[in-house]
Amino acid sequence: MSFLSPDLKSILIVLAFLGTLLVVRQIIVTKANSIKQTLGTHDQRIHLLEVYRVEKTLKLSLLDIEGNRVAVLHGAGRHAALLKLDGPPAEKRVPDA
Repeated sequence: MSFLSPDLKSILIVLAFLGTLLVVRQIIVTKANSIKQTLGTHDQRIHLLEVYRVEKTLKLSLLDIEGNRVAVLHGAGRHAALLKLDGPPAEKRVPDA
């Protein structure tokens, strides 16, 4: 005979599963840097530099992709537009008007 009811068994199984997930999550969080180096994601080739809001649902993002500057115009319900920017990057940021 079993001392635990089926409902109590189910609760204990769920708690054990959640506890296992928490332990795995903690291991992943503490070893995130070594995992990134193993997977090769520690050297990112795409960097988001700046984001400007042009309209309510339209944004202009400036990206650096392997040394190339790219402007991306994107928004909800719209097609994205890409433009590669030529020339050296500006050393000083232009103040907002």
